Amino acid sequence: MHLSIIDATVLVVYFLVIATLGYSLGRKEKDIDGFFVANRRMPWGAVCLSILATEASALTFIGVPADAYRANYTYLQFAFGSLVGRLLIAYLLMPAFYRGKVITVYQYLYQRFGAATRNTATLLFFVTRLLASGVRLLAASIAVSVVTGWPLMWAIVLMACIAMLYTMFGGIKAVIWTDVIQIIVFLGGAWLVIYYLLSNIPGGWQTVTTIAGKLGKFKVFDLRPAFDNPRWLVAGVVNGCFQTFAALGTDQDLTQRMLTCRHVRDSQRALIMTGIIDFPVVVTFLMIGTLLYVFYQKFPDPGLPANTDHIFPYFIVTQLPVGMRGLLIAAVFAAAMSSLDSALGALTSSAIVDVYQPYIKKHASERHYLMVSRITVIIFCLILIGIAMMCRNVEQILWLGFKIGVFTYGALLGVFLLGVLVKRGSDIGNMIAMLSSIVIVSILFVSQQRIGVAWPWLIVIGAVWTFAVGLLFKPKHRVTHNA
Repeated sequence: MHLSIIDATVLVVYFLVIATLGYSLGRKEKDIDGFFVANRRMPWGAVCLSILATEASALTFIGVPADAYRANYTYLQFAFGSLVGRLLIAYLLMPAFYRGKVITVYQYLYQRFGAATRNTATLLFFVTRLLASGVRLLAASIAVSVVTGWPLMWAIVLMACIAMLYTMFGGIKAVIWTDVIQIIVFLGGAWLVIYYLLSNIPGGWQTVTTIAGKLGKFKVFDLRPAFDNPRWLVAGVVNGCFQTFAALGTDQDLTQRMLTCRHVRDSQRALIMTGIIDFPVVVTFLMIGTLLYVFYQKFPDPGLPANTDHIFPYFIVTQLPVGMRGLLIAAVFAAAMSSLDSALGALTSSAIVDVYQPYIKKHASERHYLMVSRITVIIFCLILIGIAMMCRNVEQILWLGFKIGVFTYGALLGVFLLGVLVKRGSDIGNMIAMLSSIVIVSILFVSQQRIGVAWPWLIVIGAVWTFAVGLLFKPKHRVTHNA
């Protein structure tokens, strides 16, 4: 399809606002402290919304409605565990990060243990974040491709390059403030779709409850106790806790913005508030999936895509009126770029602070580091484009996005817990613990059907393994490194 003039205008205005904001915020950045942590002067409310925007991503916008369309609301179980995970991050990890005045969370590992631990964790972060963000980029590009008719490759390149430009100029400050705008567009578009669907389904909400209720579409809690059932309540809550604990506490992508607050209390406030707001956000997108199911029960469409990940984008392009369609396309862009910009910023900050400064050029000027940082943003953008293109034939993108973290998040979480909970653990011992954890989890992942353990448990197993193996090693001396 070709965009109407009104839809195209909506998109152009959106892009101009984002690009102008990103550029204007970045002009005054003179050093990497400002570029990566905004000199620790960001208001906690903006940080809260930025975390929400990054977490949501196109996986939420496209994948959660698709999951509710084909199943029910058991995905919400994840949110309950997620809140617990945020509380643990706020009161176990954030105080340690602020005491160390770190720019990346892997600097804390260097301060606590040494270079081998930091280097191993940094490598795991690079692998996990590149793969997961590549999948997120693909999810958004699929949606844009469906609703605009553009080739998928063009959609991937366009979104990645737009996010790259304002991240390259504006740094974390641009990321956070553009995220604030993007979460407003993102949620505004979703609520508009809910209103439109309820207005166009005959009988409105009563029809929805009648059809969806009989099929168990509103079911939240799956009480079937089985370790091979990934939708079991215990699996959802435990995985939600551990996945969030690892993703928001040990992955520089989401932790970076928490380090931009003035005080640890502000960071804790921002993080806990995201866990509370997360519930209505998730319900919003689950509701869209249910409403789409009922809508197509009432108005059958032989052209419905076989891949349920394409249902919502298909609805946008075939059912929404002009103007509203442009806003929803902008919301898809917002979902994509709010994740891409933070991934680019986080990957770059870790590459410069954890690799370039200590191992390539130790005593360069701030101007030099700032220049290299901007070049590094471009390099990571190209890598993400390549990964998205390689994964373009994958289905059920929502769950793929979660499964990627299964292999490394347990190892990362285990070593961070070792650092804040006990006084044991050694630099080489931690490296052995993390790498062996990945081997164990990989074996279990391949064998999960045979051994009867669903993939959500693997992060738990990886974290426990890493922590337990790390406990076997005593520190050779008290570590007092300066990061």
